[in-house]
Amino acid sequence: MTVQQRAMAIVATVFAASVLVLALIIPLYANAAFITQTLDFGDSNADVTTLQTYLAQSTIFYPEALITGYYGQLTKAGVERFQTSHSIVTSGTPETTGYGRVGPLTLAKLNSALSGTGNPGSNVSWDTVPVLSNPTVTFTNTSATFSWTTNESTTGQVFWSTSPLTANEATGPRQQPYVSGTLAIDSGNLQTGHTVTVSNLQPNTTYYYLVRSTDSAGNMSMIWPRNFRTSN
Repeated sequence: MTVQQRAMAIVATVFAASVLVLALIIPLYANAAFITQTLDFGDSNADVTTLQTYLAQSTIFYPEALITGYYGQLTKAGVERFQTSHSIVTSGTPETTGYGRVGPLTLAKLNSALSGTGNPGSNVSWDTVPVLSNPTVTFTNTSATFSWTTNESTTGQVFWSTSPLTANEATGPRQQPYVSGTLAIDSGNLQTGHTVTVSNLQPNTTYYYLVRSTDSAGNMSMIWPRNFRTSN
């Protein structure tokens, strides 16, 4: 066999191996499972199965490891452990704080864990959440201006208060978590650049704030907790 023939044989072998690898990888990716909706106690569907399959990987979250497709008490307890470990919510009930339900915050964290990249994947009907830049705050003794950008067109909101803010997931599907504090919004249009100014603040006072953006599909991301202190 000549050198040229050996080279061609090597190329053919590499090509065949590449095709085999792609044939194995593509079906796995196409069948990758993500959770497409918020979930509550009593639900029974494929998303519950996906949730249970993920939680069952950890004996800390879901030691029973039962894959039934039904969101019962054991699954609820597993979700509570997951929420606590990620500091999403640590107490309350599904109705008051979202503790034990897969609300918007828990949904985003679960899909991030399922993907390993924070991106649920293009094969999922559930859209990805917006990605926010680190917000900047410029302030005087009586006002503050918040600025940030997003990787897709969204509306922008800022919640602020002189007390630490609280948020929970006690909301229905596609709804946003309740947040304490005073709400200020940007222009209200879907855009990637956001600026929100609040006035009538008190001098030399610490203010806590939360920045939130929501896309046209209702997917939400927020950055908190943060604070600043107005000048004298």
